Amino acid sequence: MYEQRMDVSDLTPTQNEEEATHVKILACIRNVPVTIGGMYKLYVMKYDDCAAVEEEIYILDDNGNENFSFWICCKKEFYK
Repeated sequence: MYEQRMDVSDLTPTQNEEEATHVKILACIRNVPVTIGGMYKLYVMKYDDCAAVEEEIYILDDNGNENFSFWICCKKEFYK
């Protein structure tokens, strides 16, 4: 299992997804390799001008893989 070691004691909840730096997974509706109650750092993947989107947000899941599906498959709470 992939472990992310981070100090999250200084984080505060936020309603603004754009200013969030971390996400807490509250529940999942699909088999996503994340830990319920786990805190994950948010990463941004930026694309070239010719892509359909400018950027996508992802986390490193419990397997150490970039995971974009958490965004639609998990109930989450954002922190900054």
